[in-house]
Amino acid sequence: MSYLDSVNMRRAPGISFFFVLLAGFCFAQTPEDLYSKAEAKADMQNFRGALQDLNKAIEINPLYIKAFNFRGYVKDELNDYKGALQDYNLAISLKSDYSEAYANRGKAKRQLQDMQGAMKDFNTAINLDSSKLEAFFGRAMLKSEMKDYKGAVQDFDRAAQIAPSYAKTYSLRGEVKFKLGDVNGACNDLKKAQKLGYTVAFASFKDFCER
Repeated sequence: MSYLDSVNMRRAPGISFFFVLLAGFCFAQTPEDLYSKAEAKADMQNFRGALQDLNKAIEINPLYIKAFNFRGYVKDELNDYKGALQDYNLAISLKSDYSEAYANRGKAKRQLQDMQGAMKDFNTAINLDSSKLEAFFGRAMLKSEMKDYKGAVQDFDRAAQIAPSYAKTYSLRGEVKFKLGDVNGACNDLKKAQKLGYTVAFASFKDFCER
């Protein structure tokens, strides 16, 4: 064994340790990395995996406002409405003008049958951002459940203006128009939703609309 071989062997543990540290540093995940991973998993309907990533992101950065809001959405998709509500509360406590969090909290409150609380949150979201699709859509559904059908149609109208290609708006607006006795308007909306690829509601009214 040469002198250089001997030296290299004596140095090897230190060198290996250095590369382990370097590798750990290079592959350390930031809260933003974890948030992006959670988004990708949520897009694939892997909400439990997304939840795990968001938990880690918040553990690293307890003031990560977007992560609280997104974690609330993920919990909502997992039917954990109380958990979702807690996360939206935290997001809003950190950013009092967070329109999206108010709209999301309104949805969670509606699921928990807090109709007045939901209405207040949807109104706040709209006051903060008059182009917030989720707020108008959520408020329209809430008004429909409260049998304010004319108010629901008005909110669905606004949602359709904001996102003209969102088929579900036309489908739900069509159902509400049926309840108001506007059969032609209802069928037109349901057919438009069908053309945009949303056929769930139209199947129930197909025979009626084709008379």
